[in-house]
Amino acid sequence: QLVWPQLPGRGVVLLEERQVMSRKFIVGGNWKCNPKTYKECNELLKAWKKALPNVDRSKVEVVVCPPALWLTSFTESFEGLGFGVCAQNCGKTDAGAFTGEWTAANLVDLGLKWTLLGHSERRSLYGETDEDVAEKVGKCQEAGLGVILCIGEKLEEREGGKTDEVNKRQLAACLPKIKDWDKIVLAYEPVWAIGTGKVATPEQAEETQKAIRAYLSQAVSSAVAEKVRIQYGGSVNPENCAELIKQPNIDGFLVGGASLKPSFMDIVSAVGPSKMVEVWPAYASKMEKEGCNQAAIDAFKYNFGVLASGADVMLPESKLDPVESLPTYEKLKVKPDARLLKKTLILKLNGGLGTGMGLDKAKSLLEVTGGNTFLDLIAKQVANMKKEFKTDLKFMLMNSFATSADTLEALKKYTDLGTGSDLEFVQNKAPKVTESDFTPATWEKDSSHEWCPPGHGDLYPAMLGSGTLDKLLKKGYRYMFVSNSDNLGATMDLKILAHFVQSEAPFMMEVAERTDADKKGGHLAQSKAGGGLLLRESAQCPEADEKEFQNTSKYKFFNTNNLWVDLRALKNLYRKYDGALPLPVMKNSKTVDPRDKASTKVLQLETAMGAAIQCFPGASALVIPRTRFAPVKTTNDLLALRSDAYTLTEDFRIVLKEERQGVPPDVKLDGMYKQLGG
Repeated sequence: QLVWPQLPGRGVVLLEERQVMSRKFIVGGNWKCNPKTYKECNELLKAWKKALPNVDRSKVEVVVCPPALWLTSFTESFEGLGFGVCAQNCGKTDAGAFTGEWTAANLVDLGLKWTLLGHSERRSLYGETDEDVAEKVGKCQEAGLGVILCIGEKLEEREGGKTDEVNKRQLAACLPKIKDWDKIVLAYEPVWAIGTGKVATPEQAEETQKAIRAYLSQAVSSAVAEKVRIQYGGSVNPENCAELIKQPNIDGFLVGGASLKPSFMDIVSAVGPSKMVEVWPAYASKMEKEGCNQAAIDAFKYNFGVLASGADVMLPESKLDPVESLPTYEKLKVKPDARLLKKTLILKLNGGLGTGMGLDKAKSLLEVTGGNTFLDLIAKQVANMKKEFKTDLKFMLMNSFATSADTLEALKKYTDLGTGSDLEFVQNKAPKVTESDFTPATWEKDSSHEWCPPGHGDLYPAMLGSGTLDKLLKKGYRYMFVSNSDNLGATMDLKILAHFVQSEAPFMMEVAERTDADKKGGHLAQSKAGGGLLLRESAQCPEADEKEFQNTSKYKFFNTNNLWVDLRALKNLYRKYDGALPLPVMKNSKTVDPRDKASTKVLQLETAMGAAIQCFPGASALVIPRTRFAPVKTTNDLLALRSDAYTLTEDFRIVLKEERQGVPPDVKLDGMYKQLGG
């Protein structure tokens, strides 16, 4: 455990306790005029991302100061890491004829929240005086821009015993300009230690920063002195940072050369360590003993890393734009080509138990109409398509560890579907996470309750880890149409297949227009930063934005979970992301035994397969008729599907009758009918 020195009247205080009781750590990476190329920046950020799970961002704020020309180029990348962007300088004037300058207001307009001021290199190389720095601080205060204010003494000043005198002088010039101390961070950088490899001892740094805080208490107020964060800067590296951060008056670091290396993240994680470092070995061991494949372990490691890092997984309105228009099925001008079927897989997701409906077997075993279960109708749909298109069709199921046996038994009578690994691959299972301490959940009464399906986003790692993806590619399959087994409206459509192939999109989502019945479900949107399509689920919407989330006139389209995927593009994406797709992670609070509400509270980490739309550059969407969407998630849906609002077609699809004009019935049963078989 990390501790900091005993202070009079306070005893030994743990580092974590210090975070709760006072100031949040802040680490800055000052790139100065580095690196040489844009490519080097991208490589560095890629390396940082791998180490991100080791950082708990609720404990530490991180800002990076790139060269001025790249301030906006990397904003999205830095924010994706949970880091802020900080300028290295700004002018001391307002807008006007000042060639080569930029104002504090310019930086705010770009969306920046921080700038460095008073760095020793600005003072020594460009002649900035204490008064110049003070003027700049004033302009930043007027603009509402945060300032990391650098102060510090030269070697001869330290040797002459003038360290405190220099720091006080540099601060005193700025104090009259500061009205909002929440937008001020001080960075004590002994000039003699910057880039020299020399570093103040922890005791020297603590003594100086304690004196700075004492001066603020006298010159401003004790409240300001207590809350203002003071960084240490001067040849900070992974080897010395752990001892420095123990000191009670060091609230983080301003890092120079070491911030240009992958090991910068070692400094950040030393300041704000996550649970990942402590508990991941237990998860890895548990999954290996259970026989989980490497793709499953990599996927869960990514998901758990997001949780442990405290990453903000929400998608507020400020990050989104609505999608105004999309191509529609009715207006497609493509010629269907049955030959494409020989390169296409039809996949049904069949991992759901329907526990919310009181079921303990595959939901697809429920009777829908005329004595047919979901599985019966799916098998008959496939047989009809083979007959209609006069060709063989590759059909598979993704089952879960809980549905596989029942499903295969029910489909034995349909011999043409295939058997074994030619018919199914099994969804991975993931450990449940104890909510209180993030350790692997245990339940001695029934250890099977320690595991859960990781959401249908597991489609991708399950295909990879089972060998299914490589096997399909080797056999010449290029395209995949995937949908849920409880959506009997989703069948192979040659017109859509031809459109997908001709568009050359790597990924396409079938969407439908939202109605009041759909307003609580996820919707399609565009990223403000990059302009690409993305999916926002209800679990990713901040409470304050709930009204806009349900605004069907603004967010017009929802994901039907009918997806088209280019299998080659999927394989390439795995190469790009080193074996783990960065899908948004959602955490669901449950109890370890779902039927025992008094059992241990756990988190189930899940991903959505539709969310992959943001991972594929050039991904697209198509508005489809409502007839291709008739899922069953609740007893309300089941009653609606069994009602006379729907009809069974000759090709065994369940579709809305024409007189419904695309609007499904909105059924709301009393809570006593929430579960079946009661």
